[in-house]
Amino acid sequence: MHRLRRTSGAVAAVIGAGLAAAAFAAARAAPEKPAIEAQAGQLDALRAQCVAAARIVQQKERTLGALDLAIQVMRQGVAAKDQEIAQSRQRQEALLGALERLARAPREPLAFAPEGPVDRLRSGILIAAALPALTAEAHELGGQLAALAAVRTQIDTRRKDVDDLRNALAKARGTLDQLVGRRNTLIGQLLHDDAGKIADGTKADGAKPDGTKADGVKPDGVSIGDSASDLFDLIKRADLATDQRDKQLLMRLRVLYGAAAKGSPALADPTRPKNLRALDAPHAEMVWPVSGELVHRFGEADRSGRPSQGLTLVSTPEALVVAPFDGRVEYVGRFRDYGLILIIRHAGGYHSLLAGLGRVDVAMGQWLLAGEPVGSLPEADDSADTRFYLELRREGRPVDPQSRLGSRDQKIEDTRVSE
Repeated sequence: MHRLRRTSGAVAAVIGAGLAAAAFAAARAAPEKPAIEAQAGQLDALRAQCVAAARIVQQKERTLGALDLAIQVMRQGVAAKDQEIAQSRQRQEALLGALERLARAPREPLAFAPEGPVDRLRSGILIAAALPALTAEAHELGGQLAALAAVRTQIDTRRKDVDDLRNALAKARGTLDQLVGRRNTLIGQLLHDDAGKIADGTKADGAKPDGTKADGVKPDGVSIGDSASDLFDLIKRADLATDQRDKQLLMRLRVLYGAAAKGSPALADPTRPKNLRALDAPHAEMVWPVSGELVHRFGEADRSGRPSQGLTLVSTPEALVVAPFDGRVEYVGRFRDYGLILIIRHAGGYHSLLAGLGRVDVAMGQWLLAGEPVGSLPEADDSADTRFYLELRREGRPVDPQSRLGSRDQKIEDTRVSE
C-alpha cells in the first residue's frame, strides 16, 4: 500500500508538472493583450493610409480620364475639320489661284485690254467687288489652318501630360498595393488565419494560386454562389455563412487568448474597426466605389430592356474599386452573369453588391471602412466597355443607391459623420 501511494504520488507529480509546462507553453504562445492592442492600432493606421492612398489613386484616374476625353474630343474636331477642308480643296485652290492672278495683274494694265470701254469698266467693277470677298475667304481659310495647327500642338502637349500622369498613377498604385499587402498580412497575423488571407497571386476569377477560391471553396466543392437560386438567396446564404464564421472565430480566439475572465468584456474580433457606422444613421452617405461615367441609373432600362436595379458606370481599365461604406465582406466569387462580384454587409440591414471586378484584394469576413480599396476592374478589352455595376439592397430588396451616395467629388473623410 505504501508503495502504491508513492507510485500514485509520482504519477500525480508528473501529471502536474506536465500540466504546468503546458500552461506555461500556452501562456508563452498566446499573444499578450498589449501586443494585440498595439497590432490593432497599427491596423487602424494602415486602414487610414489605405483610404488616403486610394483617394489619391482615384483622383489621378479621374484626371487621366478627363485628359483622355479632352484629347479624344480635340482629335475628333481635327478630323472633322480636315475632312471639311479636303472636301472644299478644289474651291480653295481656285480661290488662291484667283488671288494670285490678281496680285500679278494690277488694275492699271486693264486699261490697255482689248475689250471696249464698257466691258473694261464692267470687269473693273466686278474685280473690285470680288477682291474683298476673296481676300476675306482666304483669311478665313488661313485662320482655320492656323487653328488646326494650334490644336495639333495642344494635342501633343496633352499627350505628354497624359504620359506623365500615367507614370504618376502607376507609382501611386504601387504605393497602394504595398499598403494593401501590409494590411492583409496584419489581419492574418491578428487572427492567426493565413488561409483566409488574399495573396498577391489572386487570379482575376478570385482564385488563389493553390486553386482555392476567394470564398474558401476548393475547385471540387460547391460554393454558396453555385447553390443560390438568385441574388436574394445568395445574400441570405452569405449572412448564414458569416454567422458560422463568427462562431468559429470566437472559438479560435478563446484558444489563442484564453476565455474572458468573469465580469470582463467578451472576446471580440481584434480586426474590427472601433467606429463602424450604420447606413441607416442620419446623414450617413456612401462614397462612389469607382471613378467613371454614370451610364445607367436605377430604374432605367438596361441592355436587356429590363429596369435596372442598380447603377452602371463606364470606367478606365484596371480602375481602383473601394468600399462604398463601412461594413464587412460577405461574399467574393463569380455569380451568374454578374461576373466576379463582392458583397458587403452594412449595419442597418443594407448590403452592397459590387460587380464587374477583375481583381479582388479582400477576403471573406474582412472588415472595411468607407473608401478602403477592395480590388480593381479588369484590364483593357477591345471587345467591350469596362463597366462597373453597383447595387444596394435593404433587407434583401433593391433600393436606389443614389439616394445614399454623396457628391462625386466629396472627400472620404467628409462622409464620416459622427453619430
